[in-house]
Amino acid sequence: MLCRLLYVSRISDAAAANLPHAMEEILVVSARRNTPDAVTGLLLADGASFVQVLEGPDARVIACYERILQDQRHHDIRLRSLASIDERSFPRWSMCGLTLSDLEDKLLAASDIAFELREADPGALLQHLEGLAARHARQLDAAHAKLVAASSSSGRASPTV
Repeated sequence: MLCRLLYVSRISDAAAANLPHAMEEILVVSARRNTPDAVTGLLLADGASFVQVLEGPDARVIACYERILQDQRHHDIRLRSLASIDERSFPRWSMCGLTLSDLEDKLLAASDIAFELREADPGALLQHLEGLAARHARQLDAAHAKLVAASSSSGRASPTV
């Protein structure tokens, strides 16, 4: 059985202080762990919050989420949606990520629909992630290839995700 889990969290002060490094750490470890677990998804950071969607076998997705609950880079974690699915929305990446640029933040703020990541309706949030994934697919594909290479050559101990 496949499921999709969507959560939001606040980025810890330590992770926010060097967000590019925190994102890279999370994504490299995720690529290494998620590939054998058949978990896929997308992680989004806006500087204050993480939003992540995880898809895959029920038990593996739940185990991944339980590791996230223990990760010190996150706090105030809110499960927004957990549902059985027939098809993945993010099948291409063991985990990939985007950090919203200042321009994207301004575009969201100026849109007709006020879109605060932490308060958004889960359906709207998933739709937003799917739109970003489609818009940035080439960039995400290239970044994912690098993450997979880094995760297979990385032998150092890393935080769990």
